[in-house]
Amino acid sequence: MIKINSLLELDNYLFENFLFKISPTEIIIENKKEKCVINIEFSLKKQLKAIETIEKLTNLKIKLNAIPGEEILSFIENKGFSKTLWNPIGKAMHEYNMIEEGDRVAVGVSGGKDSLTVLNALIRIKKISKVNFEIFPIHIHPVEEGSKYEEIQDYCKNLGYPLQVFETTLGDILFDKTIKNPCFLCARIRRGLLYRVMKEQNINKLALGHHKDDIVETFLLNVFYQGNMNVMKPMYSSEEYGVSVIRPLAYVEEKDTIKYAKKLNLPILINECPYETSDNSRRLKVKNIIKAIGEENPEIRSVILNSIKELLS
Repeated sequence: MIKINSLLELDNYLFENFLFKISPTEIIIENKKEKCVINIEFSLKKQLKAIETIEKLTNLKIKLNAIPGEEILSFIENKGFSKTLWNPIGKAMHEYNMIEEGDRVAVGVSGGKDSLTVLNALIRIKKISKVNFEIFPIHIHPVEEGSKYEEIQDYCKNLGYPLQVFETTLGDILFDKTIKNPCFLCARIRRGLLYRVMKEQNINKLALGHHKDDIVETFLLNVFYQGNMNVMKPMYSSEEYGVSVIRPLAYVEEKDTIKYAKKLNLPILINECPYETSDNSRRLKVKNIIKAIGEENPEIRSVILNSIKELLS
């Protein structure tokens, strides 16, 4: 893969059997082995489309150091995600009035597919709506995992939103065998760090990447193991910290964020937490139950979500 600022830098570039000639209006690719020439119409305002064509024809992987401002929206939206992503996100944000004029919104970027999808969704909303609000991507990084956040840092920068990284030590606490619910404690500690940063920067809303599956699973976890009907709400206010938490993916299924992440080749940060895939994970057990029922009824997540709709407000 080569990293460049503009396709103009490919002029006279030789890759395997391909020699590139670039002008402001045309890309000429000469295949020296086959002795043929390919002409591609080119515009500096549509570099991403040209890059996609070059990759298909030559297998040359190209990455722009920064996505041109006029192409960010088309990059984020891609094709084929209106029904599965943008419509349900828009519906959830409208129903719960998640974004208002003048909001300063922190995005909790864990580096997973869901948090990066939320970041993209908010950037898209900012570009297509008339609502004036600010976006602040923030990453809380456990030092035990090493410095492995460079790719998501570059990704955010390329979209024009620098990622703020705050390192913390969680391992000594979470991997203590006396801790009964390390996942809950981990989430609580990270959320507390986010709230502190938000208060320091006068940020009033926090966007998280929880989706429909998370909401359904959390409800069933509470029913099965806690004996209550507590839910993960699409939006709520934390009186203790004076901020609002929003979940724009509340109506989006996980399988669709997976498809989106693969299509855009999002720089997913691998989760090395031993509890994530543990056979003792209650959440994993509930997820498998829903998956099994879903083989008979693919709409099971929507059915459950609709049945608890009154609890979500």
